[in-house]
Amino acid sequence: MGSTAALVSLNEYLNTTYEPDMEFVDGALVGRNVGTQLHSRLQKLLTVYFSRYEKSHRLEVFPEARLLVNAATGRHRIPDVMVVAIPYQKGSVVVDVPVIVVEIKSPGDTFDDIVGRCFDYEKLGVRNIVVMDPDSKRAWLFEQGNLRILAGNSTTLNLASATIDFPFLKMLAELDQA
Repeated sequence: MGSTAALVSLNEYLNTTYEPDMEFVDGALVGRNVGTQLHSRLQKLLTVYFSRYEKSHRLEVFPEARLLVNAATGRHRIPDVMVVAIPYQKGSVVVDVPVIVVEIKSPGDTFDDIVGRCFDYEKLGVRNIVVMDPDSKRAWLFEQGNLRILAGNSTTLNLASATIDFPFLKMLAELDQA
């Protein structure tokens, strides 16, 4: 992933549609690696899974929506999937702190890229930051500046007033069942 040569203003970023969409980091547009079929299928599985909890847990699921991670600098990221609590502020970008963010590793991503995004989410106050790799069939939690590989079949994601059992291994296994 790399930045484009030209710097843009925050206003220009917020009022421009990019194909594919771009992140805004330190005044520069940062490209995102376009996902593979496995990446896309995992993103769909995650969106469907978390959507099950929208009414019971008062959550909203956003795949690939812009998220303001630093108001002082205008830094925006685009998580593969994020979940926010209801009520939330409606607008062109998500400005509320998500309760869950999932980043799906694309073949072109480096772990430095992913960890950089995770640090932004952690600084914002996101409680549950999950990284999943559909190619290696692995998942990690980002906690206190570190990626911790997930073992077992599932992990518990702690929300403000509830928990969600997150069956990451089942989701990764479903990728091979097409």
